[in-house]
Amino acid sequence: MEQKARLGFGGRGWLLMIYQILAYAGYTAFTNFPQNILNSFYGGTQRLTLLNLIGSLIGYLITYFIVAPRIGKIKNVKATGIYIGIIALIFCALICIVPPSQPVIWAICFVCVLILTQLWGCFFVTLLIGNWFPRRKGTVMGIVTMAFPIVTGICLGIFASLFFGDFGDKMGATVGALMASGQYTDPAVAAAVATDKVVTGKAILLFAPYWIIMVVGMIIAAIFLKDFPEQCGAYRDNDRTFTPEMANQMLVEELKAREKSVWKRSKIWGCKDWWLQAIPTSLLLACAMAFMVQIMPVLNEHTEELSVLAVPGFALMADGSTAVLFGLAIFACFGSWLLGVIDTKYGVRTAVFITSILMLIAGILGLFDALWTTVAATWLLGLFMGASSNFGLSSIVRYWRHEDFPSVYSGAPPLGTVIGAGMPFVVASIAANMGGYKAAFGFVGIMAIVCIICNRLFNPRGIIKYDNKLREAAGLPLDDELEQRLIREGHIKK
Repeated sequence: MEQKARLGFGGRGWLLMIYQILAYAGYTAFTNFPQNILNSFYGGTQRLTLLNLIGSLIGYLITYFIVAPRIGKIKNVKATGIYIGIIALIFCALICIVPPSQPVIWAICFVCVLILTQLWGCFFVTLLIGNWFPRRKGTVMGIVTMAFPIVTGICLGIFASLFFGDFGDKMGATVGALMASGQYTDPAVAAAVATDKVVTGKAILLFAPYWIIMVVGMIIAAIFLKDFPEQCGAYRDNDRTFTPEMANQMLVEELKAREKSVWKRSKIWGCKDWWLQAIPTSLLLACAMAFMVQIMPVLNEHTEELSVLAVPGFALMADGSTAVLFGLAIFACFGSWLLGVIDTKYGVRTAVFITSILMLIAGILGLFDALWTTVAATWLLGLFMGASSNFGLSSIVRYWRHEDFPSVYSGAPPLGTVIGAGMPFVVASIAANMGGYKAAFGFVGIMAIVCIICNRLFNPRGIIKYDNKLREAAGLPLDDELEQRLIREGHIKK
């Protein structure tokens, strides 16, 4: 029975994972779907990806200059995340009700959604994962990041079908009703008003489930979770070999150590091996997400050919695009789980290397202007999309001391955020100016080569040496705790 307990995640551990899944699902829906589905009503793909760049950069600046310096002083990370999530809910509702005739107001609301959902779902909630599962975060993140491919693949396809399925009929009926009322005599004006009504009406209806699950996640967190498992009678990694007294003592010591963390923001910039692990982890996620937020325009380049993939009578594969997205979700869920297991068993470096190879193959296949190579490239993007979502967190938990995790995670240089924010706009611009997404896939292949080179140059011992240097400069005692942990876990040799 003891072994089974340790193999599970614990009741509250599962509730935390559900909270993270719901946060990722809400974040993905409210940042991804507008760029894929609403882009034609609010300025086009390039404009919305530019808004994505602006929102993500502002989100990082807030994290770096406001949150990071105070991360050790935040008494309740869970509550802070919930407060930010509640504000995010307001702006998520606003992007559904602000009509296309008010594009500036909508753009402001969308930028706020990008900032706030990122801070809530991808930072504060994820911090809790690092606190609760320091040794099993690869497996845990491999599970929770399945939310990305499921929402992007299956849910995006359903959303698109429902949104556009009877759009023309509703537009025609609404225009007819407006004209019949005698209030509008100009068909163009009536059509503009009808567009506002139909777009916002559908947006409110179809986004409502994702808004509700965000609320459910916050309620779960408010009632059942704490910043650390010991604070609510649970165990880190659900390891019950620790007595409550031992766990509480570890918590007290770790909280004290976090206040003395030597990994301040200015120090991270000087660590070469931080950059060597951050470049590939940032590029992998950025390239995958860059395509996911505009996957519909990618597939639209093969609209007629995709019809051969449709399965009449099966809602998830009702047309060619939804069939591809359904396949993407299947591959992505499998990849998220498999690469999460590889991460836990063999280390982040190995998992990142395998993922980089997958991205290179996707880039090469996407160079061919053919249906099946594009579909295969899309599915490969899905295969590593979910997994790459956890590498940034996983690498920090893996290669740094537990007490340094919040400092490094919140104060890291803006590499991941800048790349992640800018990549959708870069991909959209390449596609717009270089003859389509074939050129964008080629760019992704080049980025994969960069990932492979950095991954091979990365050495965890470099982080250990730099850590010792910082501790010596701060007057802290040197020890081999970090080295022995990595040796014990099999990620470096004696």
